[in-house]
Amino acid sequence: MVESLYRKGQSVTDLTPATQLSLFPADPLAEFALTTEYRRSVINGVLESYNSNYDFIAEAVQNAVDALEDASLLQMPPPYLLEIVVNLEENWLSVLDTGIGLTSEDIVKAFRPHVSLKLDERLRQRRGTVNSYRGYKGVGLTFLAYGTDDVRFHSKRDDILVKARMQYGQAWASGSRDEPANIEADDDESPLDRHTRGTYVRIQFSPTTRPKSLTHLASNPGAWGAIIRARTAAGQIVLDGGALAPIKTKLQVITTSGEVHHLDVPSTFLYPHDIEREPQFRFLDLDEYYRQFSEQAEPPPEKMRQDGLYLRWDTAKINSQLIEAERQKFQDELSTYSPWLYAFVPYQGSVWAEMNEILTGVRTRTHLSTGLMLAVNRQRLADITEIKATRYETFSRNVFVIVHFDGAKPDQGRKTLQDEILELAGDAANRAVQYLGRQRGLLRPAGEQPTPEQRQTERDHQDWIFNVRTHAKQSPLYVPPITYASLPLTEQDVIGLFNQLSALGVFPGLKVYATSQIQTYDCLMSFMCESATDGLRYGASDKHPLGLAPFVIGDAERFETPDLTLEFKNNLDGLIADIDDPEKAKAYGSIDVCVCWSTAEDAFSGYQLEEIGQNNLERRQYPGVTHVLRKEGDGHSISVIMLKTIVDMIEAGRLALSSES
Repeated sequence: MVESLYRKGQSVTDLTPATQLSLFPADPLAEFALTTEYRRSVINGVLESYNSNYDFIAEAVQNAVDALEDASLLQMPPPYLLEIVVNLEENWLSVLDTGIGLTSEDIVKAFRPHVSLKLDERLRQRRGTVNSYRGYKGVGLTFLAYGTDDVRFHSKRDDILVKARMQYGQAWASGSRDEPANIEADDDESPLDRHTRGTYVRIQFSPTTRPKSLTHLASNPGAWGAIIRARTAAGQIVLDGGALAPIKTKLQVITTSGEVHHLDVPSTFLYPHDIEREPQFRFLDLDEYYRQFSEQAEPPPEKMRQDGLYLRWDTAKINSQLIEAERQKFQDELSTYSPWLYAFVPYQGSVWAEMNEILTGVRTRTHLSTGLMLAVNRQRLADITEIKATRYETFSRNVFVIVHFDGAKPDQGRKTLQDEILELAGDAANRAVQYLGRQRGLLRPAGEQPTPEQRQTERDHQDWIFNVRTHAKQSPLYVPPITYASLPLTEQDVIGLFNQLSALGVFPGLKVYATSQIQTYDCLMSFMCESATDGLRYGASDKHPLGLAPFVIGDAERFETPDLTLEFKNNLDGLIADIDDPEKAKAYGSIDVCVCWSTAEDAFSGYQLEEIGQNNLERRQYPGVTHVLRKEGDGHSISVIMLKTIVDMIEAGRLALSSES
């Protein structure tokens, strides 16, 4: 064995040329199969099982974390260090760990598909089974080597440093190169020189890799920190501190301009409730809350109006929340894989965009999002899927759930699990949605847009005065003779502003019969006026952009509508949440008009919101209506009066108020 020739402190490249020839160059597939066609077929099968832009870094990091856990379980001395370098200037990424390292013989084997080196008997006794590793199928390094044309692999064990490099693996796999991709000795200096043990992998990206460029994934250091925690094994998914090793993760990002940034990254998953800002989010830990208060008790005022709720369930709690048929069906899976669950829901969907912007600097990167995430052996598994909720369907689209299993067996590309485990995860996620749905009274009303100052403190009367005054300064409204001095924050603000606009002639013929805070619906109204009433007929040039088309008014001398049911909401999101909430008893088909300030979300699943303009004027059935809301599969539509749109028209001079005419 070549290792017996090594002297302590020497690397392969320190040995004589004759000794090096006995190790490198080496074709990792030489003993794998007889024909080139079969070798290529197997390698391409491995490559095709990966399809994410994050697979390279996920595979490199999961092997590093496994090695660090092994070092800890074998009681090797610390540090248990994970160092990740993202070089955006030169388009490469490296991962270094101070784990157990590999021998020279192991390095050549590791590049070969379906060869796993994680079978040490001492470690198997400590871990239980080989399945307790994240990467045990023996395809991770094969993917790194043949999914790129340049990968460096250095490893150090017993002070013996082996430095290897493989080029043109992808070119050979694609058939554009006939010569085998060999492992060669690497002459570059190694970051492992300053450590007593470990492994170093460096991956060069190019126009033929996925991703082609690391800057396409993220360009700022904070965003890379989010990627490390949310998409790799460095962000360990553990319950109550159940990590196998005290891993310390360090991230270095070199920008395209050559600036170097160093970050210490927590070695835990990026749970949504951990996101920080100034002032702080109000996220309520339901587990802690219900250790203090009964689930049937009326919540104290200081616990109301939360920005979000979260919980953690161990196996026993999951079992207790499942219905009897589910408990019987999944008895074996619950016992074998010890699942646990984490769930989080914000009061409205825009909070997800806000959290992603805090993490990455942009709202369009979704490292945190809604849906069901599967996790195995402390690591997330592939992509997030939709939660299939039996109730609270709309509410469920705002919920994030992790269901974690110990020792389950993912497929080759870490994409999915056996059907029975998937079904258990789906049913557990549904039970979490139902539980959170029953606690939604602790959340702020959907669609509300509070100021940061209101989130910070809302209890004291003087605080309330200060908050209102501050909001008026930051978000003023100046549309004389309207008396409101700031943009609406609550449903009460919307009602007041609507009434003022009504008195100023924005909604000709409006008759309000009654309003209520305790009935199912808010208001009964109708329109009744002479057809010649000022502002009733549409006219873009003469300042009547909210009027009706002539064919809607018809030839009658009077314009009259039947009684109409109206709902007030701060934002349209609140109406949709009420409609889809079975406990609210508000029927979509019973609502004719919704008056709101604006929307918090850009789109609503299962609904279509259409703005009314000159090209679709026939959609406006009542004066002042700015939008129409439709529900998929339903012939009914709700006329929406969005006050922000109306105020924008007034400020732009497109709509004149009657007292100014």
